Amino acid sequence: MRKGFALALVLGLGSLASSQEGRPKTPEETPPRFGVAFKGKVYLQSTPKEALNSAIEAVDKGDFNYLVAHLLEPTFVDARIADRGKQFEPSVEANLAALRDFQQRNLDKVAPESRVPVDAEKFRERVAAEAKAAGFKQLVKDVQERFNEDPEVMKSLRLFRSGGTFPDEKSSGDLAKIGHAEIKDRSLFLKKIADRWYVENRQTEPVEPMKAPDSDTKKP
Repeated sequence: MRKGFALALVLGLGSLASSQEGRPKTPEETPPRFGVAFKGKVYLQSTPKEALNSAIEAVDKGDFNYLVAHLLEPTFVDARIADRGKQFEPSVEANLAALRDFQQRNLDKVAPESRVPVDAEKFRERVAAEAKAAGFKQLVKDVQERFNEDPEVMKSLRLFRSGGTFPDEKSSGDLAKIGHAEIKDRSLFLKKIADRWYVENRQTEPVEPMKAPDSDTKKP
């Protein structure tokens, strides 16, 4: 289950903060995500092809933290991390509670700024933050394992980059569908958010929801 998810996340093959962590106006103002600094001059994302190339470069360099934090579609990533974080919360809470109790018995040995909060609300915030950080690490591990275990994932990415049918940059809008003659059963999608492109977590075009029948429509 976990491996299947990781593959879907990377290619759409079958795409500790808020999702945007602010909306900076320039790359220089882009804040870190999950503690990972933004490297806009190293990993370009101003076009779909640049974003795909950056994703491939990140994998080649083993920079999976950056791949997940800044190159994969952020809304989906954040949702997955939030879900994973909830799974880690019980163990994180137990560990922090034990550490807090130990520190309270040894206050002379622990600097105030290093202590686990005693206040209930601040303690919950600490638990949520550390659980989310653990969720991010697990997601990065899943993605990295998928690339390591299945060379076809990277092979497909390289094929899309070298021979894919990229849309015209001036008319692609906020969604880019990349096809390839040798990959007939799926496509690669990238999404534009603000001024940057991200690899999406899907392989097919979205299906329009069926409209509910008009309540005033007369039956035959």
